[in-house]
Amino acid sequence: MITLIKRFFVLSVLISFICCLSAGVAWGSFEVERTDGGHFSLVDESGHVLTKTALPVYQDDEFIAPDNRRFKVARIEGDICQCTLVGQEKMPQVEQNPPQASGILGLTPVIARSRGTIGIYSTHSDESYVPSDGTDSINGRGGIYQVGQSLRNRLSSLGVNAILDKTTHNPHDVNAYSRSRRTASKLLRQGAVGLIDVHRDAVPEDVYATKVQGKNVTKVKLVVGRQNPHMSSNLEFAKRIKAHLDQKHPGLAAGIFIGKGNYNQDLSPRAILVEVGAHTNNKKQAEQGVELFADAVPNVFGVEKNGKTPLVNVTKTGTQGSDWTAIIWIIAGVAVIYGAYIAINRRKV
Repeated sequence: MITLIKRFFVLSVLISFICCLSAGVAWGSFEVERTDGGHFSLVDESGHVLTKTALPVYQDDEFIAPDNRRFKVARIEGDICQCTLVGQEKMPQVEQNPPQASGILGLTPVIARSRGTIGIYSTHSDESYVPSDGTDSINGRGGIYQVGQSLRNRLSSLGVNAILDKTTHNPHDVNAYSRSRRTASKLLRQGAVGLIDVHRDAVPEDVYATKVQGKNVTKVKLVVGRQNPHMSSNLEFAKRIKAHLDQKHPGLAAGIFIGKGNYNQDLSPRAILVEVGAHTNNKKQAEQGVELFADAVPNVFGVEKNGKTPLVNVTKTGTQGSDWTAIIWIIAGVAVIYGAYIAINRRKV
């Protein structure tokens, strides 16, 4: 009888373990974009379109509009997301000339300035721009990597150290963020003080197309996952980025989407996902948009401009393996342990 109870207990642990793995995969499904060619429209009480996105949208997701009004998704009817006004979001003040840190008393209220690096990567390696690349998806490294390169080059010209990791995370599926998590973690181990995950949206051209200071560019939308322990810090971080952009390049920021999901932002309180235009926009305009975005990076990330620091460009030719491989090995290992347990207890009997 005791032996049966022990076996039942071990089997229950195994089942619970497998259920946890399944839950992890389901959690990642919150971050899967639409692939049917459609998109969601967030509208206010008057039916005015606030923004459009191919990201998954759920009830209670929120959006801080370009004019800093904050909305919450109340209900979803097909592709239309009805939103209610929460209020006017209080945005952080932007210092014209942030002081350099000097000891404890020299720290800014949020971030101490450092000589750290900025980590840049793209979870969705295939994302591309139809007018420039001829397709919205390229198996391998899509046009999004050239946008990431433009971001890194602009930071270089500003004297900011940056690491552009070109590891691919194909396929563009439910496990993409699990694979890119390894890249993000590696960037942090290499000294990154913050992470930028560069993406492009999948909506009509006019959603992102704009002109800033006489130059045709795409807007940039910031995305914050609301299911991670750093959500509050990530949101404040995104608000600081937007405040800097609004002051330096008015019209560039397309708002902040606060969506259900994690987006690997639990790894750092200074992690942000940036949508640079859409697949319908010209890639050159996306590159020009991300270069303007880069102007906010030094102050917001708290990094010191230092021309003497060597800039690093990491290019990976391989791809991240599927997380199912790791899961299979774990299950196999547990099965071996359980088999050994059963064999030992049979000998005792």
